[in-house]
Amino acid sequence: MSGPEAYCEEALLGSVLQDPRRALEVRNWLRAEDFADPWRREIYRELVDHHLYAHPTVLAAAPAQRAQVLGRLVMEDLHARAGADGWQVSGGDWQQVAAYLTSLPAGVPNAANAAQYGRVVAQASLERTVGAQGEFAERAVLAAVLARPEEGARLAGWLGAADFQDPWLGQMYKALVEEKLYAHPAVTIRSSPAERQQVLARMLYEQLQHKAAGQRWSVPATAWPAVAQQIHALTTTQQVPHPEHAAQLGQRVLQTSIQQQVAEGSWRIESTLRVPGAPAADMEINSMLATLQQLEDRWEQAMGRPGAVGAAMAPQPSPRPATASTEDAVLGSLLRDPGQLEQVGRWLRAEDFTQPGRAQLFTTLQDAVHSRGTVDPALMVWDAHRRGTAGPGSLAPEQVWEMYQNGRPGIAHGGGRQLVEASIVHHVRCATSAINTAVGDPTAAPGMVIGTTRGHLQQASAQAARLTQATWATARTDAGVR
Repeated sequence: MSGPEAYCEEALLGSVLQDPRRALEVRNWLRAEDFADPWRREIYRELVDHHLYAHPTVLAAAPAQRAQVLGRLVMEDLHARAGADGWQVSGGDWQQVAAYLTSLPAGVPNAANAAQYGRVVAQASLERTVGAQGEFAERAVLAAVLARPEEGARLAGWLGAADFQDPWLGQMYKALVEEKLYAHPAVTIRSSPAERQQVLARMLYEQLQHKAAGQRWSVPATAWPAVAQQIHALTTTQQVPHPEHAAQLGQRVLQTSIQQQVAEGSWRIESTLRVPGAPAADMEINSMLATLQQLEDRWEQAMGRPGAVGAAMAPQPSPRPATASTEDAVLGSLLRDPGQLEQVGRWLRAEDFTQPGRAQLFTTLQDAVHSRGTVDPALMVWDAHRRGTAGPGSLAPEQVWEMYQNGRPGIAHGGGRQLVEASIVHHVRCATSAINTAVGDPTAAPGMVIGTTRGHLQQASAQAARLTQATWATARTDAGVR
């Protein structure tokens, strides 16, 4: 191992050897198991966990001699433990360990940074525990609850078995926490942490077998030894350095679950666009908004704070497909038959037009109907002439007059519905694209993912509601024509 983590492990040990009082700054929250290197782990265990930093011989030594005295005590204890535990260490290895221990204090620029070195070591330990992508977080949660059953109470209510990607680990969590094995009297009555862990592990295995028989799980008999081995590993080789951090480990599991649920919801919403008119989009969007509310509540409970989730990512604009011919047909029909605006104006918006000049003409038509009750095509042409080329996309008077001449009365409902449909397709695709970007960003916290998803879906939901109105209005109009 090399890099900042290795440097900070060595620097922390060197700081304590250089100034034994620095052990007081880390002893309550950093453990030997947090060290990645096995020799540095054992040296820290001797220095801090076994309290050699406060040995009377060290305290009585002159400040300039304390590092040497403390180093000698560490070597003596390492030799004693090696003999008692049967370590396979050669004489040459011991010489290298002694030389390494002597060199540690000299490599420390400032022993006052001991706590900062310790924080780096602790953070690196957490990352190893849960994995670079959180892939070990699920088993780490279970290992933490087995080691400290009382941690189950801190997870209950916001972390569920369904949040586990591994089905067996999810079943273990369900038995331990949701079915409250962690609080069983046979566990809580034990005074020794090792006894509690052993009893809880045995009860977990028995509970799984009982449920498998009662619920008729498809588990072959040959699979149970592997289950027993997995539970045993959670109490031995896969133990976590800090079981008291079970809630923090659970947050990582929930974070992955949130990202997956949001990604799946985005896919379902995107799938509705495969059907012309996207009739199911509104239902899927509203279902996803309800799911987001539940996820937000659970995440806030997990974080132990009330209030809104993190800010959303800024929306990224994307071009809309051109619908110029449909827009011209709708506007021409409205110029010929302004009475259609009474119905069409309830659900068609200027934003449904992709070109600014057409959007402005639609707004002008609405204003004319609302203020005067009638539309004079000549005045619409004059308005376009007055505006001239005031902005990009402005319509020339000739274009407006051509729309009027080519207009067909009575078709604004159908064409308008097509424009609203194009709008919702555009908004849903923008929403799902932004959601997928948020989910795929490893730096995006769950609060930001939820906020981004909700903001985009609320906008898409408004568009979907207008499409429903347009569909009903068009259906009634078509029925009247028939």
